[in-house]
Amino acid sequence: MLLEDVTESVYRLDRMLTQLLRTGWFAGVRGIVLGSWAACGDPDEIRALLLERLGPLGVPMLGEFGFGHVASAPTLPLGVEALLDADLGTLTFPSPALT
Repeated sequence: MLLEDVTESVYRLDRMLTQLLRTGWFAGVRGIVLGSWAACGDPDEIRALLLERLGPLGVPMLGEFGFGHVASAPTLPLGVEALLDADLGTLTFPSPALT
């Protein structure tokens, strides 16, 4: 799963994550990659919130991956198999996204 946002305050991010968790939206998630949080407030507060809310899911998480609403954001394919290694900080795609 890929998550990022822009111009949302920490309390609003907290509210959105709490709602998604309560509705079971994260059920079956096997890993989370966190992108940019441009203009969302103090990065330390955002990091703490994400760990508090998403940490209990017990899945690998990779933070500050840089995709999202920023000028230098990498393009990431959606809907394709990906391999996340949170220990190495890598996200790889075993097959081409386009054929």
